[in-house]
Amino acid sequence: MKKIITVICAVAFATVSAFAQVMEKSGMKNTAWTGFGNPFDGKTQYFGLTDTLQARVNRGNVTVEGMLSWSFLANYDNEGDVDNFVWGTTNRNPLALHAGYNNSGCSTGKNTNKFIGGKYSNAVNTTNALQDSYYVNFFCHLNKNFDLGVGTKLNWGSCPAPGYGAWIWDADAHNVQGGFSTSYDERGGVFGQTSSEATGRYQYSVDAPGTSDVVGFVHYANKYAKKAAGVRFVTDGDFYLELGSALPNGFNTSDPAINFGAIFAPCDWLKFGATMEGAFEEAANFYTGATIGAGNVVVDVYLAMDSLFTDVDDDEAYGTGVAVTFGIPSTKITLRPELGVNFFQYDEYTPAWYTGALFSLPFNEVFEFRVWGSFAQGSRDKRWDDSSATDDYDGGHIITARPSLKYMVSKALSLDGYFNFEKRKAFDGEDRNAWSTGIFCTYKF
Repeated sequence: MKKIITVICAVAFATVSAFAQVMEKSGMKNTAWTGFGNPFDGKTQYFGLTDTLQARVNRGNVTVEGMLSWSFLANYDNEGDVDNFVWGTTNRNPLALHAGYNNSGCSTGKNTNKFIGGKYSNAVNTTNALQDSYYVNFFCHLNKNFDLGVGTKLNWGSCPAPGYGAWIWDADAHNVQGGFSTSYDERGGVFGQTSSEATGRYQYSVDAPGTSDVVGFVHYANKYAKKAAGVRFVTDGDFYLELGSALPNGFNTSDPAINFGAIFAPCDWLKFGATMEGAFEEAANFYTGATIGAGNVVVDVYLAMDSLFTDVDDDEAYGTGVAVTFGIPSTKITLRPELGVNFFQYDEYTPAWYTGALFSLPFNEVFEFRVWGSFAQGSRDKRWDDSSATDDYDGGHIITARPSLKYMVSKALSLDGYFNFEKRKAFDGEDRNAWSTGIFCTYKF
C-alpha cells in the first residue's frame, strides 16, 4: 500500500484522496479564512472569518484526533446590509457562503424557501456545501493487523472518487461532481434517530429532475466508516489487503444497517476497492473503484449505485466515471481531467454528466498555481415535453472556474488565494451567477 501511495503522490494531487479530510500523522494544523463575494441574486458583501483547528496524537497503541471549526460571520438581515457579526462554532464554510448562506440562513435577507412564486429561490444551492463543525475519533491498534475505531469522521474507505473528498481550502474544493446540486452533504445527516441525537444513517434518496435547479449527483459510498464504530483487518508488506465493517450511527436492532468495505492491492501499481453502505436494509448504497498507476499516469475509475433494494419502483441511480492524472515528465506540472455520467433507473430521467479538469503549475518551491474548471449538464424529465408550460425545460447546466495561487511562506506556513466563479442555468431557464474570493492561511505545527 505504501508503494501505491508513493506512486499516486508522485504524479497526482494529495488532496484528491478520499481520506484527505482527516490528518494522516501526529501533529496540529490550523487554517484560517477570510473572503468576500457576490452570491446568487445578491450584492458584493464581506463574509467574515472562519478558523479550523485539527490535531492528532499517537500514544502507543492509541490514536486520538479531532477538529473544531469556529467563525466570525457577517449577518445580512437588513436587505443585504451588514446587521452584525456572529461568533461561534459553525458548519458553514467558504463554499457555502459563496452561494449566499449567512448566519440567519438567508440569501441577502431574502426568503430561503425552495419555491417562491412557483420558481426556486436563490438559496437552494447553499446547504449541500455544509460540513460538520467538529469531529472526534478514537483508534485502538490491537496489533499490527487489527484496528478498532469509533468516531464522528473515521473516513475509512476504499478507492478515491474523482472530484470529491477534499477539505474546503484545497484547490479542488469545488462543488462535488462538477457542481450538481443535491440534498447530500458530508455531515452526519438528519435521516435517523438515536437515543439522544438526530443524525444520519447514510440513507439517501435519488435526486429527481426538478427537485432543485440542477440535479444529477449520485452519492459516492466509498467510505464504510464515517460517523460509526468499526473494526478493520489490514495486512502489511507488499501485498495489501484491508477488510472492514462498521455500525453506522443510527443503527438499531429493529432495522439494522451494517457497512462493509474491502481494499485489495496485489502490486504497487494497482488497487481495487468496494464498499456496501447500509447492508441488510433497503436504500443501501454500493461503490466499487480502482486506482491504476503506471509511470507518469494514474487512472481512477469507479461505479456507484444508490438506493438499491427499495420498495419504490424505479428509484435507483448509478454513477460511473474516470479521472486521469498526468504528470508531465521532467516537470512538476500535473493535469487531472475528469468525466462522470449518472444514470437513473426511471426511464423518464435523462442521464446527467459533467467534465472538468484540475491543472497544477508549480513555479518553484514557493509558488504554485492551480485552476479547476468544469461543465455539468443536469438531468431532465422527459414528461416535461407533454406540457407547453415545461416543454422548454432542459435540466440546466453549471459552469465553474476556480483559479488559485499558493505561497509557501515556510515549511509550516502557507497562504492560498483563490477566485471562484459559478454560472448556473436552472432547469426552468432561470440564470444564477455567483463569485467569491478569499485567502486561506494554514499553519502546521
